Amino acid sequence: MPARVDSPLVARFPGAEGMTIVEVGGKADSLIRMINAGLPVPSGAVLTVRFFAPWLEAVRQSRAWRELVEADPAQFVPHCDAVKKSALSYPMTAQQKRALAALHQALVVPGGAERFAVRSSSPDEDLASASFAGGYETVLGVHADEFETALRRCFASLFDPRVLSYKKALGVDLWSPRIAVVIQQQLASTVAGVAFSLNPVTNDYDEAVITANWGLGTSVVDGATSPDHFVVDKVAGRLVEETPGDKQVSYWLDPDSGVIERTGHRCAERSLSDAQLREVTDLVCRVEDLYGLPIDIEWAYTADGLHVLQARPITRYVPLTAEMMTAPGERRRLYADAALSKGMTTNTPISPLGLDNLEHLFSMMIENWLGPLEQNVAPRDSVFFFAGGRMYVNYSSILWLASADTIAGSAAPTDVLMARILRSVDSRRYRARQRPAWISVRLLWRIPRALWRARRFFGNLLRAVLAPERAYRVYRQQVDAFETELKGQIDSELALDEFRSRYATRMAHEMFDVLMPALLVGMVSADRLVRRRNGASRALAARIKTGTPGNIVVEMGIALHRLAKQLEHEDFSDLEQLAERIGHGNMPAEFLGEWKAFHARFGWRGPLEMDLASARYADDPRLMLRQMSFMAVDDPEFDPDSAHQHRAAERDAAYQALMARFGPIRRRLLRRIYRLNELFTGTRDLPKHLLVLYSYGVRKRALAAGRRLVKQGKLDAADDVFSLAFEHLRDDEPGRRADLRAISEQRTRFQKKLNRLVTSFPLVIDSRGRIPRPSASEATPGVLTGMAVSPGVVSGPVKVLNTPHEKAVEKGDVIVAYTTDPGWTPLFVNAAAIVLEVGGMLQHGALVAREYGKPCVVGIDRLLEQLQDGQHVEVDGDTGIVRLLESA
Repeated sequence: MPARVDSPLVARFPGAEGMTIVEVGGKADSLIRMINAGLPVPSGAVLTVRFFAPWLEAVRQSRAWRELVEADPAQFVPHCDAVKKSALSYPMTAQQKRALAALHQALVVPGGAERFAVRSSSPDEDLASASFAGGYETVLGVHADEFETALRRCFASLFDPRVLSYKKALGVDLWSPRIAVVIQQQLASTVAGVAFSLNPVTNDYDEAVITANWGLGTSVVDGATSPDHFVVDKVAGRLVEETPGDKQVSYWLDPDSGVIERTGHRCAERSLSDAQLREVTDLVCRVEDLYGLPIDIEWAYTADGLHVLQARPITRYVPLTAEMMTAPGERRRLYADAALSKGMTTNTPISPLGLDNLEHLFSMMIENWLGPLEQNVAPRDSVFFFAGGRMYVNYSSILWLASADTIAGSAAPTDVLMARILRSVDSRRYRARQRPAWISVRLLWRIPRALWRARRFFGNLLRAVLAPERAYRVYRQQVDAFETELKGQIDSELALDEFRSRYATRMAHEMFDVLMPALLVGMVSADRLVRRRNGASRALAARIKTGTPGNIVVEMGIALHRLAKQLEHEDFSDLEQLAERIGHGNMPAEFLGEWKAFHARFGWRGPLEMDLASARYADDPRLMLRQMSFMAVDDPEFDPDSAHQHRAAERDAAYQALMARFGPIRRRLLRRIYRLNELFTGTRDLPKHLLVLYSYGVRKRALAAGRRLVKQGKLDAADDVFSLAFEHLRDDEPGRRADLRAISEQRTRFQKKLNRLVTSFPLVIDSRGRIPRPSASEATPGVLTGMAVSPGVVSGPVKVLNTPHEKAVEKGDVIVAYTTDPGWTPLFVNAAAIVLEVGGMLQHGALVAREYGKPCVVGIDRLLEQLQDGQHVEVDGDTGIVRLLESA
């Protein structure tokens, strides 16, 4: 077929190089790109977006369309059906008829018995950001006389409720629909299926996954049967996993009747030979190389050989930066995401400037202990590194010093799932082949210096154990003085570099010498005293760590709830207006007094607060008001302040009960442990509290620099400063020549990719993208097993949340989330229970759940894949069991 564009309404391929994705849609653009690159794509043609413009205009003028636009999304289905019905009936214009006649003449052989595949090709689908797989219509086995009917069905699918729901979820404009339609000769395939250029289950870049069945690939794509499943090592070219499918149903092309169904055809036979597996793997790798990103294809074998029918980018996988990756076939490195498991608990990409800030702070803390560090150490040789919008631990280096079991034991208090994963990995596979450069004789020379630098740390630790009351008074004086100093400087004109130089060093000293000893002493537990005792004694020992005073996050939740109780329900109907009333002082004096007191103490906190780019309560009062609006303030059965006091009373009662059970020696030990817990357990969140306060000071100064750069015409908005590095802000006078817009675009490119592709960052990932999972345990249908971290048994409807401001939590909901940080605390007020994929006994969500008396279970692998909104579950915080119930 000649390579040319026939008209603005029709484009044939091979050829059609002049057409854009806006004109021909994602599917056609992909086919044109592949066939012009020499890949085995069946030739065909596309009716362009212009072809359907008259029908789209008729839709926009219809009453059904207007009613759909005005409808609530929950009522889309009947309105979509009405639009689709009218879309099937519009007459063809003279120009459309000529274009379709020309297409018919070009594709159809006179007297031939060909059948055709007619597929939608919207400019919104088959993109790196959106696949729309299964949303738009595909019609197979179409006779030439049925072209018009088939393309009408494709056009009408533009208004399918599945398409609108997917667009809404992606933030795509719902009310500017566009579509083109691809027509190709239907291949009479003998075996067909789908292939992925990475393993979508494990995220492994070096594995291709192939599914196959006899006949047409429709049975595989539509899920009509269980196909054969193959996993192929792309590097070694070998089959690593094979799962035969039942293949009971298959579809075949019949020249007379179109597509027919067969049952039981060769279902016991393997659908692909080893040679064919290699050929399909090679094909999907060629397509991946063409696109330069992971891809999935639909392929088919005919008597003429292998063909590719469709290709689309994989829209859900976890990418890595080049510096984190090893070459295919090289020994892999193993990374743990410290931004999830080491107290930060943030599940979103961190901005470039935010990452720069954390790296600087972390380096200062390490240097405070070990002395100057080597600069610009590559991830390969590091222990900790910052890349790809995250903070990582390089376990391949650490495995030279400790076993995976030892590392898992240290991880368990904050993240039980991390511990399970580490215990299941093959240490020999991941330990660095060569000893890291930092493990050398020079490390021994650092030990005396480290011990000397740690003298205040050990001194404070010893004083806290021997004289806890006196140590606590000194501790509070030091912490309060540092907080006051940071607050006193926070709105001054101190230059950004001077602020960082002065307070990052101070922050490092305070964190290591003052805060860490208190944190460690507060973790002392009575568990060992009751290890060999009955369950009742162990339960009592667990209670003496709850209800402790001084926990900053619990106090923040109580203060928010107290503020929310002073407002009426109607106040929250318009948060913009409410914020204006508060800003103008048009509120009761008591409320304004508590509002100002809250901001003085917690104003620098907020959702996603570990990132400099995240707004805080003081920046945007709507953040705080939205969280307050989620709280059930009229519930006589629950008040966070009363709940905390109740936990304190239970703590004291548990202590008295244990004292009565123990002899003299154990009573003496328990008395000391109880006092340490009472004084220091509540300090758990103070390090983060001060760290966020320091970072807020940096944020304020960075925004000031951003505003200057906007005035100088170097940035478009002050917030763009968070896409830069601190080195770009040191010299912002008018004469500077650096193109900050280009730097900003380059530094945010990978972050935007993460925002588009990643919903949950994995706890552990290797340098070829593989996400290790914990060893499988025996599964029971309808039962999820994790770790119990807060006691109690309740049931309620599931509310799945990816962010703390995604949706309201109604009274009695069971919060299901990947992880939580202090910005989630207000949501716990309404919740009946909390279930988390990431967490441990010391994680934020567990701590707040215990203080509020809410059952909490953590450490359930693939939690968000197994539960969805509206399902009813029973959460057993005593055993760590979550049971799926019949809907109430």
